[in-house]
Order: sequence, then structure tokens, then C-alpha cells
Amino acid sequence: MFFRKGFNVSGQTFSTVLTYGEWNLSFCLTTERLILEDLTGQDLASIQRIARDPRVMRYVLIWLENDEQVAGFLQHGIDESKRTDRMGYVLAARIPATGDFAGIAFLEIDPDQKSIAEVGCVLLPEFWEAGYASEILRAFLAFGFGTLSLHRIYGKCDELNHAAAHVLEKCGLQYEGTLREHVWLRDHWRSTRYYGMLAGEYSPLSGTDFCVPPLPTPSPTSKRERPSPTPSPK
Repeated sequence: MFFRKGFNVSGQTFSTVLTYGEWNLSFCLTTERLILEDLTGQDLASIQRIARDPRVMRYVLIWLENDEQVAGFLQHGIDESKRTDRMGYVLAARIPATGDFAGIAFLEIDPDQKSIAEVGCVLLPEFWEAGYASEILRAFLAFGFGTLSLHRIYGKCDELNHAAAHVLEKCGLQYEGTLREHVWLRDHWRSTRYYGMLAGEYSPLSGTDFCVPPLPTPSPTSKRERPSPTPSPK
């Protein structure tokens, strides 16, 4: 059997479909142009494409450096999809008309603070600059504050990733601060900008009327040399 719940956000209809099988629970979140659904073993090659494209991974704080880590990431998503007390939604974003894999979207609930969740997405380059990231984030905000009754949803991005920062601001999340140069990310010290929204602040019409400090611009004088030995990310 299945349970479907629909809701409307800014003129777009989102729906969740939970299908109960003998031992599993599958999840599907639909937006105007996308289907966000549980990962399967058939998505391995698509995730490898993400992991092997330096343009995609440049600012991504997910460790997919080898086949073992890619397989582990996929298995984590599959394992979460089978839990009845689910804490994570690591989903494949697909184009409904073609079934094309556009990227990964996730909502991860904090195991220590179950009313708080992090959201984000990683898209393949051919799906950049088309509004898909904003569409995914708005769907997660509606699902998180609506269906899951969360109190706080946050997202983060590398301070050099201006496109990601723009999406978070466009969807109404408030800039909360920057954790400076806290981890070595492949070729630079990453400083992470944090954005958040509380349940009381959420509205389908959430806009971008928030004041945020300017994004830094990479320059030769701001680059840091990689230390030796390389610190282990935590």
C-alpha cells in the first residue's frame, strides 16, 4: 500500500509518496520539474560521474575520493531508505520525462537534535544554472517544516561557491556566520558559510530580504600553501 501527501508552495505542487513493501519503505518527493527518490544500486555509475568531475567536487565537503568511498556513500543512502525511523533522505534527483540522473539531494536530520536538519544538493554540470537547486531546496523546506515538523533547517557552502550561497539566500535562509579555514578541501583551506531558517520564519513566499556580508573573491594574495603533513578532515 502507499501513502501520498501533497502540498502547494508558491504555485508549485509538491508531493511525497511512501510505499510500504514487505521490509522496506520507499520515498519520492516530486516538484514541478523533478522527481527526488531513494537511491538504488543502479545509481552507482551516476554517483561516480559526480565524484570524478573536478568541476562538481571542487567545493563539495563530501569525501568521494575513491570507489570505496563512493560505494559507501551510496550504501548509506540505501540503508537509510530502509529504516522506519529514518534520519536521512539521500535522494537521486531525476528528470521525469527522461529518467536522467541530475544529481544528489539530501536532507539529514541531526541524531542529537531531531528537530534540526541539514539540506543540500550536488548537481551534474549539464543541470547547472537552470533553477533546479532552488527547486530542490524549496521542496525540502516545505517537506521539512511541513511533513517532518522540523524546528530548524540549515545549509552550508564553501565561501568561494557564490552560486550555492545565492541559492540559499534566494530561498530565504539567513546568513548565520562563517567557520573560517576549518578543513583542507582538496586544493584549498575551506571556509564554510552557514545559512539557516526556523519554522516560525518559513513561508512559501520566503524571499531574499536579508542582509549578508559580501562573498569573498579568490585572489593570489589570499591563497594559503598546503601544509605538510596534510591534516585529516573531521
